[in-house]
Amino acid sequence: MTQLRTGILLLLLPVLAIGVPLLGGCGSNPYPGENPNTLHVFLTAAIKSIDPAHAQDETSNICVLNIYDQLYEYEYLTRPYKLKPCLAAAMPEISEDTLTYTIRMQPGIHFVDDPCFEGGKGREVNAHDMVFCFKRMMDTRTKSTGTWIFDGKIVGLDAFRKASADVPKNPRRDEYTIDEGYPEVEGVKALDDYTIQFKLTEPYPQFIWTLAMGYTSVYPPEAIRYYGKEFLDKGVGTGPYMIESLNRSKKLVLKRNPNYREDRFPETGMPGDAERRRLVDAGKRLPLNDRVVMTIFKESQPQWLYFMRGYLDRCGIPKDNFNTAVDQETFELHPSMSARGISLDKDPKMEVIYDCFNMEDEVVGAPAGEKGLAIRRAISLATDNVWAIKHLYNGRAERVDGPILKEFPEYDANYRNPWKLGPSETRKEQVARARKILADAGFPGGKGIPVLTKDIIDNDSNRTFFLAFERDLAEVGIRVEPYSTTWPEFLRRLNTKKSQLWGVSWGADYPDPQNFFQLFYGPNKAPGVNKSCFDNEEFNDLYEQTRVMLPSPERTALYQRMQAIVADLCVWSFRYRRVNFNLIHPWLYGYRYNDMGQKYFKYCRVDPVKRQAEVKTVNKATIWPALVFFGIGGLLIAFTLVAARRRTTGW
Repeated sequence: MTQLRTGILLLLLPVLAIGVPLLGGCGSNPYPGENPNTLHVFLTAAIKSIDPAHAQDETSNICVLNIYDQLYEYEYLTRPYKLKPCLAAAMPEISEDTLTYTIRMQPGIHFVDDPCFEGGKGREVNAHDMVFCFKRMMDTRTKSTGTWIFDGKIVGLDAFRKASADVPKNPRRDEYTIDEGYPEVEGVKALDDYTIQFKLTEPYPQFIWTLAMGYTSVYPPEAIRYYGKEFLDKGVGTGPYMIESLNRSKKLVLKRNPNYREDRFPETGMPGDAERRRLVDAGKRLPLNDRVVMTIFKESQPQWLYFMRGYLDRCGIPKDNFNTAVDQETFELHPSMSARGISLDKDPKMEVIYDCFNMEDEVVGAPAGEKGLAIRRAISLATDNVWAIKHLYNGRAERVDGPILKEFPEYDANYRNPWKLGPSETRKEQVARARKILADAGFPGGKGIPVLTKDIIDNDSNRTFFLAFERDLAEVGIRVEPYSTTWPEFLRRLNTKKSQLWGVSWGADYPDPQNFFQLFYGPNKAPGVNKSCFDNEEFNDLYEQTRVMLPSPERTALYQRMQAIVADLCVWSFRYRRVNFNLIHPWLYGYRYNDMGQKYFKYCRVDPVKRQAEVKTVNKATIWPALVFFGIGGLLIAFTLVAARRRTTGW
């Protein structure tokens, strides 16, 4: 009988292991007893830091942008992207030579209440705080990942950075005085308590955009003095929310900042915003919710289940669930989702996914002359981006012709990359064009071209993408083999110019084509950001002209010429960019995706009555799978007991 009981227990264990969580998830609220005016959002990775100086990865940057403020922020609904004052009282006053930016700050804005302040009461923000934050970011001991933004750009800041490596005093780095050995930084000064002035070493048209990045958030020296290294877990800012609780691997909970400045939802939006419930709260005081719960999901399926049960207010669509959510014929929302009032937003990412050629390679690069150019053009033409978008991205990507994206003011809607599928061209005609290019260059049917090598990060997804690429090139007679590598080795190979061909993406840091054009500028070649090692005299001259030009019709014309150069020479095979498919529950109002910075928490509002009704209905219905599961499990155990009884008693 002991063996029988042991056997039954062994049978019950897997049933309980699977069934109890299933039953527990049916109708059980993972956020019991919370304030109903709570926005529920997701993060896809652990939070590395909430220190603005380390706001590099997407997860940390989302946290920083919604806790801290910067001098400027993006107009929430406006497209193309446009800045507006945040901590600043107005847009900057720019000198005639465009080298001096004078910015007036709003008076009366306070930091959140925090123990780092005397009496725990947050004091008023001033221009000296902003100067401190710039210096701390450039301090070598801070090890900020954002120093590249200002390297060589601000008078005296490079000298300060160099000196900071040798200053032994003040290990907490809560102030930077001349007595401690720090040099004066002429380019970042507080003219008075509410005026900050920046002096640039040369015109930097993109400077204004950097003042909206998470890296340039303002925080008080008192917090650095009080918390030291623990500051990475603190949120002593001026934003709409402050930290209620934090577990960096599981959850961040924010609560309304009672000292938040006067800030209101925009009165107007773009066409379609009203229909998408984005203007319901026009003119209302921000933030609109009392709390925000940011739950970390390292796997997509738990995140999807939370959304479907109503415990997330919005969600992306995992690849495995795409057919459930989106109709495969229309690529619109599936009727079963629409019936629940769920809506779908489609927002292109500000990125380019491309295949890159090593322009110093003897086969595909500049040393190969016209033959190398022919190979690059043929590869660009042979690549079947239409098929890849449909089958590898579930239709969640769109064509890209060059580095000037359609959100940029310089975008030309009539421009077409000549080495991609033409407007009325068939796939058969596209391949025929690629074959003719190779034949004219002395490579009929690809003969004479050695086997090419494409670097790939070794994982299932990348191997699938490579197989499609290999198949495409085989259609024109070009053979290619993978060089499987890890991410660190991949970067090392690019920096040492060892790779011949590779695929990668680049996301815009700010909405200006210069952010992409820097990747083609000769002096930036590897180990710099120009991994292709492209070095073209005309392009370099145009880049040097435009990098100090403010937006103008003249600069637009030069930008468009630069795009034509890199596209015609096929430095990159421009492929596509991803499109975010965001599902939104009917009780969420005001959500608008922003690829330049996800500073959206304060604009969103939930209707707790609608949410509660839907959650109750959905989770009541989902108890049946668990009951069926236990019913089947019970029958299996009963049959096992009967069989075991027969064996032991001789029935």
